Order: sequence, then C-alpha cells, then structure tokens
Amino acid sequence: MRDPIQAFDEIEANFLLYVKTAFATKFPGVEAEREALLRKPGVFRQEPWIEALPKYRTATRLAEFTGNELPGYQPAEIADFVALASCGLVGDYELFSHQLQMLRLAVAGKNAVVTAGTGSGKTEAFLLPIFAYLARESRQWQPPGPTPQHLNDWWKNEPWQESSAQSDRSSRVPQRRGEVRPAGVRALLLYPMNALVEDQMTRLRRALDSHKTWKWLKDHRAGNRIYFGRYNGNTPVPGHEYDEDGEPNQLKIDSLIKQLRFAERASRAAQKHDAETGSDEARYFFPRLDGSEMRSRWDMQDAPPDILISNYSMLSIMLMREADSPPCQDS
Repeated sequence: MRDPIQAFDEIEANFLLYVKTAFATKFPGVEAEREALLRKPGVFRQEPWIEALPKYRTATRLAEFTGNELPGYQPAEIADFVALASCGLVGDYELFSHQLQMLRLAVAGKNAVVTAGTGSGKTEAFLLPIFAYLARESRQWQPPGPTPQHLNDWWKNEPWQESSAQSDRSSRVPQRRGEVRPAGVRALLLYPMNALVEDQMTRLRRALDSHKTWKWLKDHRAGNRIYFGRYNGNTPVPGHEYDEDGEPNQLKIDSLIKQLRFAERASRAAQKHDAETGSDEARYFFPRLDGSEMRSRWDMQDAPPDILISNYSMLSIMLMREADSPPCQDS
C-alpha cells in the first residue's frame, strides 16, 4: 500500500477482467462500449479519496529512560516499570512522543486526554501510566499466604464438589483467597462496546499473563499477581452465590462450573495450537484460569481486580447492587 493509486488501478482492472470473463459476448463493439461505460466514475466505482497522514513523532525506547520521563520516580522504581512493561505491553521500539507525554502528565498527577487516529498507540498511552503506578505500588505488597486447597481446580474436582454439597457450603474457592496484600481497583477502563473490551482483554493477557510477566512477578514481587478482570454481560455468572436462607445457590454454581470447564478447554486448545505452530498468539484470545485474569463476577466481588474493564451500563448496575449497600441504621 505504499502506492495507493497503483493498488486502486489493480483492483479495478481485476474486477473488470472478472466482468468481461464471466459475462463475455461475441460482439467486440458491445464489449468495448460496456468497458468504456464501466470505467466512467460513478458507474462501477468512484474516484479514490486519498488522505496523506504524517508519521507520528517518536521519542525514545523504554530501555533508554533516564528518569525525566517519570517525574518523582526513583531509579529502582523506573527500572521496575521498564522491566514490567517490557514483558508484553511494549517491545523494543521507540515510543511515540504523545505516549511519552501522556506518561509524564499522568505520573505527575495531572489529567490528560489523548486523541489520535487508528494505530497511533492510544492503548499504550493510557496503559503505560497504569503500569508505572502498579510497578511502584507493588514494591510494598506483602507475599501471598499458602495456596488454599483446590484454588485452581475446584470447578473440575468432583470429589471436592460432592463433599462441599454434603456440608452445605459452596464448592467455589475464591480466586484470591490466601492473599495478604490489599485488593482494590487501581484503574477502571470503560468502553462503549463489548467488542472493544475483547480487544483490550487480548492486550492485557499478553501484558500480564505471559510467562515472562509471571517470572518477573515471581522473582521481584514474591509471586504476587497483577489482576485484571472484565465485568460485563459476558462475565459468569449473574445472581448470588447463596440464597436468602444462606444456602448455596447450586443452580448458579453449576452454571459457573460449566462455563469454567468450557473456558479451560478453549484455553488448552489454544495453547496446543500455539505449540504445534510455533506461535504465541492464539492463547491470548482466551483466559487462563490459573493466571491473572479474574474468573467470575463472584471472584471480583470478593476481591476487586487491580484493572477493571467494563462499560457504562454495567458500571451503573454494579453501583446499585443491594448486596454492597451499607446496612440501614435507625435514626
């Protein structure tokens, strides 16, 4: 596409060739008249509109940060941010100047808005400040406690589910049980459409659920995870885990089990595809149930993710949940 005029002419020629081949006649005069008619603007096609866009200005690579890019950050904090962001958020290339400007403004505590065209790196423009904050705050996080029993297999461990049913308790093991560090939403990402949310989830899985990120968190954050979660109509499951009498809502629990088993099969299939093809992309289109992505609404209600992705409608519903309302007090 470096020569858009030539590309346009080739496409037009190919379509005209198809018409002449599929609907050919034995009359040369008719053929010539038809081709002349089809070549007129407004009959078969319009004249192309071409907009020349200048290249976005570049600044510097993450590895070349000197300290001016993150005002108020110490060298060790900058090194942590660079290492974390390099695990999957950005590669070894020069950042655009507007990305760097957004980073400076955000870490300085100022409000900022970035507007640019498609492919301009707007996602990195707002994710880089979030990662800078998380890399800095996570230096103070305490190591997680011992791993609870059946933390990552409760939805497929039938003996555990049967024993839970006999004892009148939910078989679900909260995803972040055993953690010591404070849970809370550090960043809220709102999108008008779920399709945009799905694209964002793919980016966050690559940035926070890659093996490289896991290793860095294990080596430098005592195994803590940076959690992210999508909370919208596609997130399992709506409703309450317990009914009004305090009994497990088994229909809802079974629905969650079914959806988690399906998600795990999809994740394994994607990992198998990557292993067979030598790729590393398919698995990021599906959640890993043993990773940093929150599994269900109940898990996020128990312990909110560090990065919450939702839409305005669902945010309004979340803010009106009666389960989260403070108890009424008599005056």
